[in-house]
This record gives sequence, structure tokens and C-alpha cells, in this order.
Amino acid sequence: MRSDAAELPIITRILRQARARCDTSDIPGFTAAFGERSSPGITQEETARLTGVSRRWYNQLEAGRSANYSDSFLQAVRRVLDLNDDEWHIVYRVTRGRAPADAPVSLLTALLPEPIRDLVEHSPTWALYISDHRWDVLASNAKALEIFPWMMYGINVMEWALTWPEARTQLLEWRDEWALPMIAQLRVHAEQYCTDERLQEVIETVRRDSEARKLWDDSFLPSMTHPASLRPRRLYLPRRGGKEFAVRFLAFTPLELPSCRLMAITPAQCA
Repeated sequence: MRSDAAELPIITRILRQARARCDTSDIPGFTAAFGERSSPGITQEETARLTGVSRRWYNQLEAGRSANYSDSFLQAVRRVLDLNDDEWHIVYRVTRGRAPADAPVSLLTALLPEPIRDLVEHSPTWALYISDHRWDVLASNAKALEIFPWMMYGINVMEWALTWPEARTQLLEWRDEWALPMIAQLRVHAEQYCTDERLQEVIETVRRDSEARKLWDDSFLPSMTHPASLRPRRLYLPRRGGKEFAVRFLAFTPLELPSCRLMAITPAQCA
């Protein structure tokens, strides 16, 4: 006789198993949002909140029901539940009827000098990453991934910070301390690189988010081209529970690639 589990749709089995094995300490801000958890696993309600949808909408996906699920929602499920590549491809193919598209690759990736890549990827002390003028990440080190695990998926910095639900769980004072200065920087590049098609895609993605669009249209945005190193920002870190941490972002310009920025993330004392 076949078990009841064997009768379930494959997407149901995959997502239930992923929720059951999920280590909540790997999700920045989980403890602050939902409380301490002594055993692995997260609920459908918690998954829905972390992916920015209603429980009913998430339940439809896990039940294997056909619906117009967006790529951004499916990608959020992938990250929150830490689906492996095989699981992700099955979930995407079942729901969308095709293979998932690869993350955009910056044209500057091939131009990144190996010594600069080595500097970024092998620096042992501080978190480092380098991005192009569109905020597509070209390289990062292990320390950066410890703070922002989403970087392993090749997601654009602006798209993640300004539109993804889990960013608002991880980043404290999201609107004023993170989103406003980042929108201000994006607005500067929108005019400086007004013919850049990839940057326009990033801007369109940001503006599709209702809260980010309000900030984009704010007539009192600050004027800035890079994060202020003297102003710490607070966030939650993976595997650190509900403890708040403060970090500084230091921006540098590689002379060989003047349109790029090398970012160092260092610890700071909370004010």
C-alpha cells in the first residue's frame, strides 16, 4: 500500500519537507519577529509572512494549486526555505511550466581584474563585495555571505533591499535608515546612466513595489551618491537570534573600474 505522503503532489512534499528542516537561526530577524524556537521547522503562516504574502496564497502554492505566482514570490520561497537546486527547479517548473531563468550577469563581470576579485573573495577580516553601477554583485567574500546570504543567488542589491519581504525583517528602521538613502543613490544613477537598459530594469522592479515607489516619488529625498560611513545602520544577523547589530558601509572606487564600487561592511557601536 502507498503511504498518504506518496499521494501528495510533489510540490507539497518538497515544501513541507523544506519547512520541517528549516533552521530558524539561519533567518535574520526570525527570533525578533516570531520568538525563540528550540526545534527546527517553520509554519505556513511564518513562511507566508517572510515571503510577503497571505497564508492563503502560500497555502495554495504548497497545496499544488495552479495560480499566477510571481517570480519574486517563488524566489522568496526559495530563499526562506533554502531549497536546493533540484527542489527549486522542480517547484519552478511545476508552477510556471518552464525552467527558471538564470540571474542577470553583469557585462562588467568579465572585465573584473583577477587581483581585485581575489582581494574581495579571499579577504578574511571584513565583509567585502563589489558591484557595478546597476548594483549587480560582481564578487563577494564569505564574510559578506554571513551577513547577507541572499548574495549567493546573484540578486541585485537594490532589488533585494528595497523590494524583498525578508529585507524588511532583517533591516531595522528599514524606511528611514536603509530605503531612503538607497533610493536617493538609485535616483542619481537613473539620471547619470539614463540609457542603460539593465539599470532601467532594476528601477522598474523597485518601482513595482508600492512602498518603494512612494519613496521614489518623495520630493524631499536626500541628495547622495554613496552610503555615509559615519552613520551606522542596524540589522539582525543569521544565527544571532534577536540581537541587534550595527554596521558601517564604506564605499571605495576601483580606479580600473570607475563605474563600480567596492563595499566594506565593518562593525559599529549602536548609538
